[in-house]
Amino acid sequence: MIHCPHLTNNNRCEVATQIAECNVRASAAACEACQSDDNPQAVNVVTIGMAIVHRKRLKKPTSQLQRVLENYLPEIEPATTFKISAYRPGPGSELKKMLAWFARPSESCNCETRADTMNDWGADGCRQNLDTIVEWLMEEAEQRGMPHGKFTRVVAKSLVATAIRRYERKFPDGPPEPDDEEDR
Repeated sequence: MIHCPHLTNNNRCEVATQIAECNVRASAAACEACQSDDNPQAVNVVTIGMAIVHRKRLKKPTSQLQRVLENYLPEIEPATTFKISAYRPGPGSELKKMLAWFARPSESCNCETRADTMNDWGADGCRQNLDTIVEWLMEEAEQRGMPHGKFTRVVAKSLVATAIRRYERKFPDGPPEPDDEEDR
């Protein structure tokens, strides 16, 4: 097994356990797959899959988890592309890119404004406003007919935390200054 802060001494995956609402033991292969995921040691395709398998073994319903897993899987249509001139670095832009392959902006959503607000807040501001951002995601999930319960709140919180980490990893010294030459 690998070192993971969410893996107990008896190989219980705390992430999958929380998702499944029952004890979930992790195999070495599952831990390795989770570690290789774009969102390691968190809610991801692997941990959701582990939760589904354990709930099925216990003959518990899995329909809500199945819908969440479907939202994690890439769709057949191509991902949304971004024009580099319109890109503004920030946690909001990172979250927008993460969500783009399964949740397209609609005419009625506030996605662009909220992404810009998150970018204005920066990493620290997003951490301070984490509950607000999660509520925004929950509102959108409900409006789109997606799961929007306790589990989805955990997923949303994990996605926001991952977006913040990705932004900080890409821009450890903060966002770059705009390049005046690009505007010419």
